[in-house]
Amino acid sequence: MSQSNPQITLADNVLIDQTAAGKLLSIPPATLQKWRSTGENNLPFIKIGRAVRYNTADLREWVAAHTHNKMGVNA
Repeated sequence: MSQSNPQITLADNVLIDQTAAGKLLSIPPATLQKWRSTGENNLPFIKIGRAVRYNTADLREWVAAHTHNKMGVNA
């Protein structure tokens, strides 16, 4: 009996790897690696040993902070 993995979204509050974070943000995982090494875009990440993880709640906040031209918000 196999269980299907539910689709992870930005509405979730879970830790995900670089590949899944890239898919959620629609960017290559290598871009996330570059941003980590250069500090570019200041996207929060978590190191667990050698593993890198992203919290979907942090990704959601980062997307909201980098969204431009929102109605009713002064730029």
